[in-house]
Amino acid sequence: MNDQSNEQGLSGVFIGLGVLLIVLGALFFAGQAIGFGLGRFGWPFFVIVPGLAVSGAGLMVGGHAGERITPLGAAVTMVGAILLYQNAADHFESWAYAWALVFPTSIGLGQMIYGSLKERKDMVASGGRLALIGTALFMLGAFFFELVVGISGSGFGLGRFGWPLGLVILGIVLLVGGLLYRLKASR
Repeated sequence: MNDQSNEQGLSGVFIGLGVLLIVLGALFFAGQAIGFGLGRFGWPFFVIVPGLAVSGAGLMVGGHAGERITPLGAAVTMVGAILLYQNAADHFESWAYAWALVFPTSIGLGQMIYGSLKERKDMVASGGRLALIGTALFMLGAFFFELVVGISGSGFGLGRFGWPLGLVILGIVLLVGGLLYRLKASR
């Protein structure tokens, strides 16, 4: 019985991917017929759409395989979304910190989605932690690289003082964190 349900799930994935490819082909055909090309802004969808398809396949398959496939699809989708933003805004420097949106943020979001739909509270909780950690890393990286370092040519204008200020702030955070940890451990 279990093998039959796995086979049905797998055939559902193939059917879903087949329908997706037919729809995409028809849209591309229509775009060519009316003279609309994807051009500069459309190419990231060649990453986004397969990522969504992989996530959908993971949700359809379910089980242990689905637990692994859905977050993978979420990561591929996030890469495509970042490329879409970077391409539209011509802001490719953001890769210095945008990686945190791919891992661990999108992996956590994929786990949360899978856990929510499959009623797995443990996956929702662990995915939420990963997404929170990734978002914090992204925000810290964006602050540091955009405002302190000025990787995109903007920022506080700290110039030669940006790196020392960043090191002092990081040192303060580590010092306070270490003291709080020691205080907690001594209780």
